[in-house]
Amino acid sequence: MTESMTARLGSIRPARWAYLVAAVLVLVLLTWLIAFSSVLGVRSVNVVGTRVLTAQQVRAAAGIRSGTPLARLDLGAVSSRLSAVGPIRSVTVTRSYPSSVTIRVTERVAVGYRPVDPGASGGPALLVDRDNVAFRTVSAAPKNLPRLLVPATGAPSAAAASVAGTLPAKVVTLLSAVSAPSEESVTLMLRDGRSVLWGGTDRGSDKSRLLSVLLGQPGRYFDLSDPSSVTSRTDAGN
Repeated sequence: MTESMTARLGSIRPARWAYLVAAVLVLVLLTWLIAFSSVLGVRSVNVVGTRVLTAQQVRAAAGIRSGTPLARLDLGAVSSRLSAVGPIRSVTVTRSYPSSVTIRVTERVAVGYRPVDPGASGGPALLVDRDNVAFRTVSAAPKNLPRLLVPATGAPSAAAASVAGTLPAKVVTLLSAVSAPSEESVTLMLRDGRSVLWGGTDRGSDKSRLLSVLLGQPGRYFDLSDPSSVTSRTDAGN
């Protein structure tokens, strides 16, 4: 090998090392920039979908610190913290570079209530959603929701809440109470004294459609437990 070739190879090797070192430094810098610095950190937390909760309450429960690098933000942990908030039924948390987080919330909707003290004539009440989750305490029973005359837990309780959640909102406001001696015998009691044997939770859409029609018909008692064979009577005992 000639001296000129040796000199040429010797000049190439340092250049390669220089490129390698530069690449490593760039990689380290990018890693620090993305994962450890606040340059690509959280600057804003947007909250979508709240009706009862305030955006500030959701942000507080999320516990996202300003400046937290987006790449290191544990979205699962944020979702878990928010899911523990009673009025929240479901939540999705997403990040958007360079600096924002969006929290999309679906709140629970009350379909009935249970008194905090069942033996009291008034007082605070627990709002219950269609999943039979008591998610909020209010100072007095709401006038536009039915009382759920069932235990707090168990199949009959779940069936009563599920049926109340199936009904159109305008029908729910007509109810004074929902009872369920068993999960197959859910009964709706209207404020005008009429009653409806709904039966089980099956065929809810068919029963809801028929109920809207039946409420405009004569009768004090309606049996919707079998939507294919609806009966009505002028008195529940006849």
